[in-house]
Amino acid sequence: MVSTDLAARERFAILDGMRGLAALAVITDHVPSEALTGLLPGRYLAVDFFFVLSGFVLAHVYLDRLRGGMTVGQFLRVRVIRLYPLYLAGTALGAVLMLISIMQGWNDAALPQLAGSLLFALFLLPCPPPLSIWPNAPYPLNGPAWSLFFELFVNTIFALAARWLTPAASLVFVALGGVLLVPTAFGFGQLDGGFAWSNFIAGFPRVTFSFFAGVWLYQVRAHDRLPALPAWAAYALLALVFMIPGEGAARALIDLFAVLIVFPLLVATSANAPAGRTLLHVSTIIGVLSYGVYILHVPLWGWTELVLGRFHIELPGAADVALAAIVALSAAAFLDAFYDRPLRRRLSRKRLPAAVPARD
Repeated sequence: MVSTDLAARERFAILDGMRGLAALAVITDHVPSEALTGLLPGRYLAVDFFFVLSGFVLAHVYLDRLRGGMTVGQFLRVRVIRLYPLYLAGTALGAVLMLISIMQGWNDAALPQLAGSLLFALFLLPCPPPLSIWPNAPYPLNGPAWSLFFELFVNTIFALAARWLTPAASLVFVALGGVLLVPTAFGFGQLDGGFAWSNFIAGFPRVTFSFFAGVWLYQVRAHDRLPALPAWAAYALLALVFMIPGEGAARALIDLFAVLIVFPLLVATSANAPAGRTLLHVSTIIGVLSYGVYILHVPLWGWTELVLGRFHIELPGAADVALAAIVALSAAAFLDAFYDRPLRRRLSRKRLPAAVPARD
C-alpha cells in the first residue's frame, strides 16, 4: 500500500486533464452535432472512465483516513460538500428554464410535475415517473446528475468497507461488477445505461466495477507500477477509445473491452505520466473545471438555445458544441472562483481526522 508520505506528495495532473477531456466529450452526447456524434460513438464511456478515476483518487485521499478515525458520516459529508453546490446550481438553472417553458406553453408538463421533479432533485434522488416532467428521466432537471447518484451509492459502500478493504477484497467487488457488465452490455446492446428509467439498472454494475477497479489500482500501484505513458499518448488513447465505431454485438464487445481493460490500464499508466510544465498546468486547470462542465452543461445549453432562438441564430452542429463547451467552461470557472470553492470552504471548516500511516 502507498504510504501516507508518498500519497501526500503525489499529484495526478494528467489524470485531471483526462477527466476534463472526458467531460468535454460528454457534451457531444447532449448537444446535437451529426459530425461529432459520428466521430465519437463511444462518448458515453466517459462516465465509466470517471468512475475509475473516482475510485483511484478517493482511495488516494481517504482510504487511510477512513481506517484512522474518519467515520462514514464524515466521509459522506465531505462528498456531499464536494458534489452538491454545483449540482444544485445546475438543477436550479434547469428548474427555472422548465418553469419558463411551462408558463410559455412550450412543454406539456404541469407545475405539479415540476414541483415533484424539484423535490426529489433537492435530495439527489431519482424522480418516480408519475411525478417527473420527463417520465423516463430519473433526473429531469439536470440529466447528468444520474451518475452522481451512483457515485454516492458506491462511495457509501467504499466507506463502509474501508477498514476491511484489502486489494483482495477490492477484487471481489471488481469481479462482481465485471461479471454483471457482460449481460448488461449485451442486454442493452452497449454500456450506455443508467441515465433513464428504462436502463437505470445498468448503472450499478458500471459504477461497481469501475470504481473498485480504481481503488484496487491505487492499492497495488506501490508494488506493481507499470511504465508511465507520455502525457500526449494518454490523451490520444482516451480520445481514441471514444472514437471506435461499432454496432450490435460489436458495440457491446468494444464497450466491454474499453471498460474492463483499457480504462484501468490507462489510469495505471497515466497517473504519473511525464509532461512539460505547460501541459501540466493546462491539465490541472481543465481538471478543476471538469466537474462543473459535466454537471452544468445540459441546463446551460438549454439557456443558450433559448437565447439563440430569441435572436433567430442558427449555428452548425459543431459550432453548437464548441459554443456549449465555451459557455460551460466559462461558467465552471466563474462559479469555481465565486461560488463553489468559497461555499465548500465555509462548509468544510470542521476539521477532519488526519490520515494515519498506512501498513503493509
